[in-house]
Amino acid sequence: MTLRKQIFDGVRWTAVSSIVRVVIQFANIAILARLLTPNDFGLIAIVIALQAILLILADAGVSNAIIHYQNITQEQLSSLYWLNVGVSVMLAGMLIASSPWLADWYNQPVLQSLLAIAAAVIIVGAMEQQLRINAQKEMRFAQLAKVEILGVLGGFIVAVGLAWNGAGVYALSVGPLMGALVSCASSWLILAQGWRPQWRFRFCEIRQFLQFGSYMIGNNIANTINSQIDVLLGARLLGSEAIGLYSVPKNLTMNVQMAINPIITKVGLPVMAKVQGDTDMLKSVYLNTMRMSASINFPLYVIIVLFAPEIILFVVGEKWNSAIPLLQIFGIWGLLRSIANPVGSLLIATGRVKRSFIWNMALVVIIVPIIWVGSQYGLEGIAFAMVGLMAGLMMPLWYFLIRPSCGASLGEYSKQLVTPLIIALVAGLCGYLAAGLFTHDLIRLILGFMISCVVYLIVSWYFNRTWVDAMTELLKGHR
Repeated sequence: MTLRKQIFDGVRWTAVSSIVRVVIQFANIAILARLLTPNDFGLIAIVIALQAILLILADAGVSNAIIHYQNITQEQLSSLYWLNVGVSVMLAGMLIASSPWLADWYNQPVLQSLLAIAAAVIIVGAMEQQLRINAQKEMRFAQLAKVEILGVLGGFIVAVGLAWNGAGVYALSVGPLMGALVSCASSWLILAQGWRPQWRFRFCEIRQFLQFGSYMIGNNIANTINSQIDVLLGARLLGSEAIGLYSVPKNLTMNVQMAINPIITKVGLPVMAKVQGDTDMLKSVYLNTMRMSASINFPLYVIIVLFAPEIILFVVGEKWNSAIPLLQIFGIWGLLRSIANPVGSLLIATGRVKRSFIWNMALVVIIVPIIWVGSQYGLEGIAFAMVGLMAGLMMPLWYFLIRPSCGASLGEYSKQLVTPLIIALVAGLCGYLAAGLFTHDLIRLILGFMISCVVYLIVSWYFNRTWVDAMTELLKGHR
């Protein structure tokens, strides 16, 4: 199988997985938002933010190292597996031990039991993590898609069932645990292919992975803090109920990225790693990755901004109407953030993790005071602070990270973004004006979305033909 065919097969299966998972997650939010309260979502937002940081530590930075290094022995894989499991157990214990203090810090006693459940998720995730990484590296995306879909479906069924029966915030906590258990079992059945870790741990065998991973740990922790600090700090300053109102529109926006970006980055990372020695090819792969990502993300975020009232009413219901301005702000934030997303894959593929680490550590220093200042103006102030930060980082992102890693000029970099953005704005405006002829919210949303998509495809045919041809080839199946 040629690399090009592997890429298209990988994109196709990753797309199936991402779309199915996001549809289920949207349904999950839509149902649970009607059964639970903003305070419930605020509590689970705190748990998810803390859990995300510990999951990075549990990984020990070796997942991306496994993808980066092309020749790994079975003995090394076994030592790495037990390293991940052992670190995860230790971190889970630390989370449980610190849960009383965290519950006091946020003045929410129920956090103690919620964090204990989150600790179990960390351990279960470590038991399957290496299987998923190896499948990604070997580009076995069809099998990986099955595992991901089964996991999110299992979590969805349990979460909705618990919420329907009055379990409250525990529906948001036990559901992900069940999803992790289903995903873990599926990974060993589908992805392992008979592999079992040996009962061995040799530090000397994995030293190079830990050296590579040491920067990845710091980099990923800093990156996770940057993405979660608004929730962690906002919950302390404004309260869990307020941050619940904030987290739902943010998560709706993030679900778009969860649907689109993994399709690009999961396939792009191993491809860029394979061609890391060829600078011209690497630049071509990265710029094409940027174009594909922007061409899909931009129109969706424009629609979110223009049709935020209809989306909130349709997805989560009238009691969340006060979140409409937040969704509009997060639509702009999501568009800007989608530009930066493929950069991480480029840096990992080329082994420039130290540069990525320095970048994200600098952001930690910057983002905390920015969020604090924004919080003085309430939830919308925090959201606007996030938008301002992302906008201000666009030029430094190219200069310090993209240019040194693949040699892309500012003109080449900008070209991948300007064309899809203009087309998305034109298409979104056409859909918005056409929808204005109707008063029913659902009709406005459906009609506006359909017209925007049609106009976007027509205009792209003339001005973004590279993307249209790639999508056509993807849908037809490459041979």
